[in-house]
Amino acid sequence: MYERCLNEAERILASDKDVIVAVKKIWEAVEKQGRKQGFEMPSLPDFTALLEGDFRFEFMPSLDENGEPLGESPREESEQQEELESLGFYSGDRVKLKRVELTPEIIGGLIRRKVDVTMDALTRAWHRRPDGDQDTEDQLLDILAKTQKLQREVKNTFSPERMKDLDLALKQAGKKLSAPRAKKGAAKKGPAKKKTQKKKPQLAAKKSQAKKPASRAQSKRSRRK
Repeated sequence: MYERCLNEAERILASDKDVIVAVKKIWEAVEKQGRKQGFEMPSLPDFTALLEGDFRFEFMPSLDENGEPLGESPREESEQQEELESLGFYSGDRVKLKRVELTPEIIGGLIRRKVDVTMDALTRAWHRRPDGDQDTEDQLLDILAKTQKLQREVKNTFSPERMKDLDLALKQAGKKLSAPRAKKGAAKKGPAKKKTQKKKPQLAAKKSQAKKPASRAQSKRSRRK
């Protein structure tokens, strides 16, 4: 019934650079396409349940301070929440495509974009600050300065070049870890063959030892004669 809705969600999520996206953001984008294309659209709770049950998506529920999933407590959207969402700040559950691997490059890009979005939002807040409110101006300037410093540090620490190097180092480390396991498996098979080879000479030695007394007895008899 909602197959077109889920297919559209997959398409939108695949084109989103953030990779891990708020369910509500995806739902709003799918809802717009539903109105254009004329397919049926479920409510946000039903849409969330559909994503959670579909094999193509990896669902990430929002957690409370104790690490437990938040209950389904309906909240009325305030003007402040709507404004935050218009700036790209969504709360609630997250979702990603299962086929997309979270590499260091993707994670680094995600962190850089989040800090950039925060800086843009603070810059907008500065331009819309109330006139004659010195305390608000001082607070905004302090926050802007700290965020700008964080932005520089994040761009340096999570630069694309560093993330590529980290990704390569992790892949090489994975190959090195898998190599000793293969060697151990080959080493275990070796001793088993040696044991079977050692048993044969022992049997031959026992047979030769058993034959020697008989030859000595025959020589003694011949001397007596």
